[in-house]
Amino acid sequence: MYLIIGGNGYLGNYIIQSILALTNDDIVSTARNISNVANTSRIKWIKCDITDDNEFDNVIDFIKNINNIKVIFLAAYHHPDKVAENPQFAWNINVTTLSKCINKLFFVDKLFYASTDSVYGNSINNHHFKEDDVLNPVNIYGKNKCAAEAIIKYYGFNVVRYPFLIAHSLVKNKLHFYDKIVNDLKSQKEIEMFADSFRSSLNFKTAADLLIKLCELNTEIPHIVNISGDSDLSKYDIGLMIADKLGADKSLVKPITMNEKNNIFISERASSTLMDNSLIKNILNIDKIDFII
Repeated sequence: MYLIIGGNGYLGNYIIQSILALTNDDIVSTARNISNVANTSRIKWIKCDITDDNEFDNVIDFIKNINNIKVIFLAAYHHPDKVAENPQFAWNINVTTLSKCINKLFFVDKLFYASTDSVYGNSINNHHFKEDDVLNPVNIYGKNKCAAEAIIKYYGFNVVRYPFLIAHSLVKNKLHFYDKIVNDLKSQKEIEMFADSFRSSLNFKTAADLLIKLCELNTEIPHIVNISGDSDLSKYDIGLMIADKLGADKSLVKPITMNEKNNIFISERASSTLMDNSLIKNILNIDKIDFII
């Protein structure tokens, strides 16, 4: 049985698909709003705002007598700019509430927490961060995630660090950045994308599949694992790839630099955050992790 905390987001929906495709497990998934989801023979949705103790306790009561529970914890206050604008609110969700929830999940067999490359900070001289590198986040969101990771490690559970993820949204009535790019290109609108900032990006499906393959292992897994792609890609590179896939005019994708970011971001961003993915390749015995658009 899988329990997904916060399963109705972009990554959560892909993780549900991966569980259904790669395992025979049933799924219990929580979301603050379950009006746009439906129960099936293998998926049970439970309304749960993790800051509401009663709602989270209802989830615990539902699963506490089920054997072999594997938990994927996705619920968080994500957007770096919103975190910077609401630091106390973000800390309450990302750290204080997380700690309370993990304390109540002490009995589960496995728990994987989704973190981010934002914990690393800036990649200097093309350095690809390994899991045991010193963390140096440049914004409050990254610092929140560092504190959250410490909680997960304290309880002996697992953290997976993701890079920039992109793909078509599976969330009903909610577009992803990818969908907005597609719509603009199809409408012959120009899009601006950073050409001098690089990430070890992945598509959502690959990111979800690799996580579930980790969850399904019966061997001990390191407490921190990077899940990232082989290629160092700028968002401009990705924009060109999307245009190529659509057969759209690539000249509509306009490169901009991080020096122009003052008009875009409120919170500081690392210029590049590259990740080393050799550990997960060794664990899963795979040779490459491609970015597929």
